[in-house]
Amino acid sequence: MDFEPIKKKKIALQIFAIAIVLAVFLVFLFHIGVLETWEWRLEDKLFVDRAPHEDIQIIAIDDASLQEIGRWPWDREKIAELVNQISKGSPKVLGIDINFPESAPGDEVFSASLEQDFPIILPEEAIIEIPAAKNAAGPLVARDVLSPVNIIADKAELGITNTPPDRDGIVRKIPEKVIDLDGNYIKSFASKIADYASAEKIDTLTDNLGRVTVNYIGGAGAYPNIASRDVFKEDFNYGVFKDKIVLVGATAPDLHDAWLTPTAKSEPMPGIEIHANLVQTILDQKFINTAPGWVTFVTILGFALILAISSLFLKTRWNIILPIILAVAYVFLIIILFEFGIILNILFPLLALLIIFTALAIFRYVAEEGEKQAIKKAFEFYLSPHVIDEIMKDPGKLSLGGIKKEMTVLFSDIRGFTTLSEGLSPEELTDLMNKYLTEMTNIVLANDGVLDKYIGDALMAFWGAPLSQPRHAERACKTALRMIEKLDELNSSNVWPEGRKIAIGIGINTGEMVVGNMGAEKRFDYTVLGDAVNLGSRVESINKQYGTKIIITEFTKAEISDEFVTRYLDKVTVKGKSEPVKIFELVSYRRELELQQKEVIELYEDAFEFYQKKKWEKAIEMLIKISKLMPDDLATKNLIERCEYYKKNPPPKGWDGTWVMKTK
Repeated sequence: MDFEPIKKKKIALQIFAIAIVLAVFLVFLFHIGVLETWEWRLEDKLFVDRAPHEDIQIIAIDDASLQEIGRWPWDREKIAELVNQISKGSPKVLGIDINFPESAPGDEVFSASLEQDFPIILPEEAIIEIPAAKNAAGPLVARDVLSPVNIIADKAELGITNTPPDRDGIVRKIPEKVIDLDGNYIKSFASKIADYASAEKIDTLTDNLGRVTVNYIGGAGAYPNIASRDVFKEDFNYGVFKDKIVLVGATAPDLHDAWLTPTAKSEPMPGIEIHANLVQTILDQKFINTAPGWVTFVTILGFALILAISSLFLKTRWNIILPIILAVAYVFLIIILFEFGIILNILFPLLALLIIFTALAIFRYVAEEGEKQAIKKAFEFYLSPHVIDEIMKDPGKLSLGGIKKEMTVLFSDIRGFTTLSEGLSPEELTDLMNKYLTEMTNIVLANDGVLDKYIGDALMAFWGAPLSQPRHAERACKTALRMIEKLDELNSSNVWPEGRKIAIGIGINTGEMVVGNMGAEKRFDYTVLGDAVNLGSRVESINKQYGTKIIITEFTKAEISDEFVTRYLDKVTVKGKSEPVKIFELVSYRRELELQQKEVIELYEDAFEFYQKKKWEKAIEMLIKISKLMPDDLATKNLIERCEYYKKNPPPKGWDGTWVMKTK
């Protein structure tokens, strides 16, 4: 049952409405920053380990140095000595991540050590607040700036060392510069170092708040470092500092200058390493920029439209596979673009795929469930549960109209029904027919056949539609053999009133038929039409003339395997047809064939060959042998009569053995 056009249009509009409404809702959630920290954590997974910049060298104030030199803070003279030792290697620039906000003994000595041929950058610290609004604009304001004492500050360059974490406590972005309350711009510690380290002016890519997304090269310890105690040794090779960017900072855990980063969540990263990562990001120009919000909007809406269209036109299997394909492709795109410094939103487009797909799947299920139940109710008495389940997957197979395809049809009819019904009350006859038809129908359905209709005491079934069934002719033959077997069981068990016995004839034909819902839009039957169907009906009726139970045509015979045993009965032209057809008796399965049956079949087919060659005596001789084995075989008697007739009345020239049926 196909959807009516108006219903199709209504469902299509509903599907698109659901997809668009959900897409707009997700876009709204994205816009106001819902699940933003989840998105950050997903983006953190994109970082891959890279090689550290060859010109960056860290001098660590580590545990080993503290144990050897003494507890922190060290005397200003000791810091001055460290600077002087480093200067022996002539670095390109020196950054010291140690603040000196208060006067202390040795300030003059330390101040003098800062007078070198290379620039030295010292830190400033401030209170920096990150606005919660996504559309806020920078630069960020620095309050309560804490600078080194003047005697030191006058001899060095200064830069803000704040590494403000995001709301989840992870340092991802660092201000490239800030503005103090007096309106003065202060560059970041790392940005200033990068300026001096680069031979050319560097353009730094920042977000709307003036922050640089740090492109981390790895976790804590990714940069080689030298323990500060080693720098004081006489045999130290100061050449390692030649034209390098030397960064001095604390790495000892007890100094509490370590932060969580996208690449260092289990082991916090020392602040000096964070600055090193930012210096490398600027020098390598490996900036990371989040894609504009409209890209996420378009992606979500695009996914919504794709899922809506696929829900209308694709089968269930592809509707499941498509979102997976889209998700995998989108993740690959995210990874590829990240290598080019572009971060696509990960969470919301993937959520859109999941939520919209689920919503549309539920809607389609609810919308189609009523139709499926109607189909199931209409066909549960005509189709096997397996076939019904398959049709439920594609109700369109039952649309009004027909298609041509090769199929097999079966007709069965009760022999002597008038005699059988004599003396029975209407109730008894009804009970008998219900029992008989129930058993026969169950056999048809068990072999995945379609019960077409009951025609009085006759039954019509077919195979090969609405589902394409391999070996449909064999299914029909198995059904016929089981029907005869079941009927013998019923007759032996005396289930019929007054000891009656039921005999049936079955006809099977295979050929091209038109199958589909035939009738009007409001009232129709799922059935088959065509000459092949009519031939099946004819061969069922001629069982009476051969005394057989099951007759199949040559077309069915050609489609079945050697598992089935047949006897070539005749070549006939049935009533209403002009073309002759070979007919066969379906005897049994080969495994069940008795020796006497085998002998009869061989004798009969040999006799029929002589009959066709007009060797009447030879044919009669062999047929008489059959009569001794099976005295009641009507087909043998008929053929003997024909031979006797043709002996006296030879057939015309060109006769090919065809027998013309005068009755149905």
